[in-house]
Amino acid sequence: MNCTEEENAMEAKPICQAWLRPDGGKGIRNKVLVLYTVECSKHVAESIAAHFQAQHRDVDVTGSLACLDNQAVVQRMLAYCIHPNVGAVLIVGHGCEYIEPDRIRDFARAHGRPAEAFYLQKVGGTEAGIALGCRLVGEMLEKLEAGPRAPMYAHELIIGAKCGGSDFTSGIAGNAVIGKFFENLTAAGGTAMMEEIAEAVGLRDHLVSRAVNEDVARDVGLTYDKTMEFCRRLGRYSISPGNFVGGLTTIEEKSMGAVVKMGGCKIEGVLKIAQRPKHPGFWLLDVIPDDKPEPAFFFGGDATGLLDQIACGCHLVLFNTGRGHVGGTPVAPILKLTGNQETFDMLSHDIDFCAGSVLTGAETKAEAAERLWGLIRRICNGEQVHAERVGHRQGTLFFNYQDPRRVVPCRY
Repeated sequence: MNCTEEENAMEAKPICQAWLRPDGGKGIRNKVLVLYTVECSKHVAESIAAHFQAQHRDVDVTGSLACLDNQAVVQRMLAYCIHPNVGAVLIVGHGCEYIEPDRIRDFARAHGRPAEAFYLQKVGGTEAGIALGCRLVGEMLEKLEAGPRAPMYAHELIIGAKCGGSDFTSGIAGNAVIGKFFENLTAAGGTAMMEEIAEAVGLRDHLVSRAVNEDVARDVGLTYDKTMEFCRRLGRYSISPGNFVGGLTTIEEKSMGAVVKMGGCKIEGVLKIAQRPKHPGFWLLDVIPDDKPEPAFFFGGDATGLLDQIACGCHLVLFNTGRGHVGGTPVAPILKLTGNQETFDMLSHDIDFCAGSVLTGAETKAEAAERLWGLIRRICNGEQVHAERVGHRQGTLFFNYQDPRRVVPCRY
């Protein structure tokens, strides 16, 4: 099958019967999302979610730990409320934090999501809060499970990509297959993104040259410069001892392998935290707020980087890991893949796809990308990724500390 035939096959038929949302969005999952607004309400929120997870029902939980105001966290929480994979929302607050459950509830309702909220200080505390939350989520699930469905096509998909635990195979197998898949997806009218600008060290000119026009080129250059300045100030670049053990020697070498996820795609623009792509194509995600350059991924690790792409509307995220990874996140499936056959053999119950065949010559990148597309179609039709199957839901929203003189009421 040649490239044109692959693209036509991707475009031709519905990939699944998606969950249709009142705002017109289509989800590949039908979740109730439980949000906690502060660490004091985390236990209750997790207990509510765990009650239904034990019944294998699709309830996820995430939230914020800090009781002070932080707009980046608020933006993420609002974005998860209206994510296409989320059908209803419960917000559990404590009672004295800045983030206000009622206002998040109202935002979700305004976008067509059934939503409820309460403060533990007002409903009788821990046990009463768990009981109330279980009742509310149970009612939401009954309504969602009978919700409307609609055909979903490749051009409606938003898919992200990220690396974690990179090794020598990441750039020449795993990420190379992702890049080829993204070429096919965007050619079929779909949307792709990546956020690892901190892993593009030395590649400023290359990224700028991929921009679709001069305005985007300027944004890409400014984003690169901001990210590199932050790395210099922090005294840290995104490379680890595990990368060295895996055969990478420098951050520049790792960076060249990381940007291969773009394939031959042009960059349509730079997204900010929780911003949806304006139109199909390939996008970069800038996770460093312009007003205070403290990117969450340096504090929260891989899970936060994945969640930032999900906040931009990704239905699922491709997570390439040469050394191996066992995690997952709430809201959207994380499809883990590797280009290292030994890693896959060791972690085959955690990693979903192996691209090691590209290294041996058993498959071309195009053939492996088509096989990956087959797995993605099955996931869109309800097949669980391993992270979903074993219950990985790493998802706390890490707080970016602000100058207390600049704390302002939350903007919803």
